[in-house]
Amino acid sequence: MFNELKSKIENKKANIGIIGQGYVGLPLAVEFAKAGFSVTGFYTDDKKVSSINKGVSYILDVPSSDIKELVASGKLKATADTRLLKKMDVIIICVPTPLRKTKEPDISYILAASEAIAENKRRGQLIILESTTYPGTTEEVILPKLDGNGLKIGKDFFLAFSPERVDPGNPKYKTKDITKIVGGVTPECTELARLLYFQVIKEVIPVSSTRSAEMVKLLENTFRSVNIAMVNELALMCHKMNLDVWEIINAAKTKPFGFMPFYPGPGIGGHCLSEKEFLLLKDSSGVKLTRIGEVFAELKEVPEIKKMYYKDVLFVFPQDLYALSFDPNSRKLIFKKIHCLTGRKYDGASLEIKTVDNRSIKVTDKHPLFVQNGKLSVKLAKDLKPGEEMPIIKELPEDIIDTKLSFKKKLKINIHSKACRDYGNFVTYKIKSINKINLKKVYSLEVEDTNTFVSSYGIISHNCIPLDPLYLSWKARQHGFEARFIELAAEINSYMPHYVVDKITSILNEKKKPLKGSNILIIGITYKKDINDIRESPGLEIVDSLIKKDAHVHCHDPLVSGFELDGGKKITTVKLTKDVISSSDLVVIITDHTDINYKFIVDNAKLIFDTRNALKDFKNAKNIVRL
Repeated sequence: MFNELKSKIENKKANIGIIGQGYVGLPLAVEFAKAGFSVTGFYTDDKKVSSINKGVSYILDVPSSDIKELVASGKLKATADTRLLKKMDVIIICVPTPLRKTKEPDISYILAASEAIAENKRRGQLIILESTTYPGTTEEVILPKLDGNGLKIGKDFFLAFSPERVDPGNPKYKTKDITKIVGGVTPECTELARLLYFQVIKEVIPVSSTRSAEMVKLLENTFRSVNIAMVNELALMCHKMNLDVWEIINAAKTKPFGFMPFYPGPGIGGHCLSEKEFLLLKDSSGVKLTRIGEVFAELKEVPEIKKMYYKDVLFVFPQDLYALSFDPNSRKLIFKKIHCLTGRKYDGASLEIKTVDNRSIKVTDKHPLFVQNGKLSVKLAKDLKPGEEMPIIKELPEDIIDTKLSFKKKLKINIHSKACRDYGNFVTYKIKSINKINLKKVYSLEVEDTNTFVSSYGIISHNCIPLDPLYLSWKARQHGFEARFIELAAEINSYMPHYVVDKITSILNEKKKPLKGSNILIIGITYKKDINDIRESPGLEIVDSLIKKDAHVHCHDPLVSGFELDGGKKITTVKLTKDVISSSDLVVIITDHTDINYKFIVDNAKLIFDTRNALKDFKNAKNIVRL
């Protein structure tokens, strides 16, 4: 298989499938197609699939002319049909790991991609994960799904990790110009991944393992996060000392060695349970059935237990507390250590999911839960549908003796008259209804290894795994190491949106204008200049906070027509007109897109708060307040 696949790659006869056609996947698909490979882009968004097949690009870095030409030549196509994965010789996973409010990622996209591949696997395939994730994901999450059925890793199929390094909006460094790092499960896996990327990328560097390659990505992102945190803190310090932080950074960057400039900004760009959900826990005193809100309240009052605030979230790290967990691989129930519990106020979308026998669970809309649709898989709560089957534990572990009958009664164990199917250690019930509810407080927990826990009425739930760079900190905690520097950097960066809102309030107060009722125009809402991606943009938090404080907020972004805030409120962006600018009490520059007419803003605005130093050339303007 190794020699056969190597020959296909060298002769550009390998069929390449790329799961995910966003900022990473589509540019990569175009590069491989340009090199002569036959490429299929897999995407769940039918509109984007249709767009690609019509030769129309929705990614700013990829010209429509390139796609149109490649589609016409037959080298590029898109589909939502994952059954076609069976025809692929190479499959590259480029799916997102979206952030929660708590800066934890949900890896359900990676899990879904892995399951789709597992359902369509065959001998002679190379699978590569590019999505940013924690060290161990490739071998701990993907490999177990692909191994087995007589197929041996490194002989019958090949698996590697290669961190995406795309910098959207960067005209100098495109996909083909950025050095690739590859690490395989076996040397054969590494060599095939290296050979593949070498066909389209100028330089490819192999490392010793998938874990090393995964850590490379986290080092790069953590380096950026820590340095931005340092310069954000410097900006706050300069404000107190009445110094110009932009002048200081520009002077420091003249040093030809030992200094790399980073710039301050409004911030760098979770999902949980109701406080009343039950958990089956075990500690030194034995086994107990407790509501998650109650155990959290109890733990946070214990002085010896480590706690940490991040944004508005309190993290509590218990020492020897275990939750009843379900191992999806062995399908056994086992108590697993809880690394962390979190609690926070919440005003976003929430759901109550009920089964046909009136079991229920109340969760935030993006909390991942298990379903049994042909096979055990994970879905976000908002994606569940009535009629789908939820797994429910059938029996409790043998080591629960004294209170077993009481627990069985409260969890409705062994009451299975309406169960659909029996899978040994669990049965399934159909979902009867999914209703919107309002949760004011929510809690989550991280369970080691299995990342699952048994919640109220025996429902098997999945916990999320914390995002870069914070999931490096999370992974470190699993090994008994405290990543204090990384957590401090995240804490400083997460404070910046709050600082911007406080500064807006202060600027208006100096003009004897209250924030409540003020007209505020936000310029730029994307997380980065010259791209149309709003995911994790600090601007979203700033806009949301201003609206909650009763300000009248308008947003202009030449690359975004509209967006939705966490609570579901939809915002439509406005055109940049003289009337919109002049009628605003304050114009706030959040993202400094190149195509914005800043002179037009300066000439017509009463007052401007520049968080990005976009107006550095307007040194004599009296209506500008800088970060």
